[in-house]
Amino acid sequence: MSAWPAMLARGLLLVVAVLVPTLYPSQMPGRPDLVILVVAAPALMHGPVTGALVGLAGGWLIDLVPPGGEPLGASALTYALVGALIGAARRWAPWSPLIPWLAAVGGAIVIQAVRGLTAAAGVGVAHPSDLLWSIGASVLFVILLLPLLISLERFWLERGWA
Repeated sequence: MSAWPAMLARGLLLVVAVLVPTLYPSQMPGRPDLVILVVAAPALMHGPVTGALVGLAGGWLIDLVPPGGEPLGASALTYALVGALIGAARRWAPWSPLIPWLAAVGGAIVIQAVRGLTAAAGVGVAHPSDLLWSIGASVLFVILLLPLLISLERFWLERGWA
């Protein structure tokens, strides 16, 4: 069977994950990183290559959707790296049911750490309290939504779409 339905659905999920945070109130201290969820689910189900490719696509969307990322391409490379790392954690998933959550939370922490480092280097603005709030909100969404997205990936695998 063709993998196009799953690829199109992941693309749509990435677009939604990038656009939904723009609807949050501007005074909200930190916004959850929903893209990491869309990257983590296929990475955990298919491995590092798929994780890196989905992460690259998600990072490009973040870089291109206003206000965009600075410097251009930094988000794409960061999400590709995080997707590959989460996909590498797939090998340890049979050890504990907590591994997928820990890998996704670790990915969210890495993303926010890179944002903090680039801000410290003078590119962009990221306050430490906003980064911590973003990590906390991302952890909450990982706990709530990652099982749903992994179930969706399993559904696509059963249908032969992934």
